[in-house]
Amino acid sequence: MKILIIDDEMAALTKMKALLAPYGDCTLCTNAAQALQLCTKSIKAGVAFELITIDIQLGDANGNDLLEKINQLELQERAPAAKKLMVTASGTKENLVMAYSKGCNGFLVKPVKRDALEQKMLSLGYAKKSTAA
Repeated sequence: MKILIIDDEMAALTKMKALLAPYGDCTLCTNAAQALQLCTKSIKAGVAFELITIDIQLGDANGNDLLEKINQLELQERAPAAKKLMVTASGTKENLVMAYSKGCNGFLVKPVKRDALEQKMLSLGYAKKSTAA
């Protein structure tokens, strides 16, 4: 599975990569403009991301706005929609409602705990990739 992790904090990116690596190949991204470029490039190459995690509070943008732009890009390019998880340190009801209204598939509160992430991944239908050769 191809995974895009978007967060403006290097520590958060590193942690999410460690948690998501057992599920697939992770690409890290620190801002909204780069995220849209990566999504566009992967869609045009025919290998769209299957899972995208988005920090709600990015330095250069609002994660909910980025979520909306990625959804529009997928529709415009007729690409398969990636599952999208919103990640935030601010787990308010307002953030939760906003994220789901913009089309996210799940919501995680930082610091992300391994068991919470694993439960969310299972609910989305994702299993860890096999390590058997």
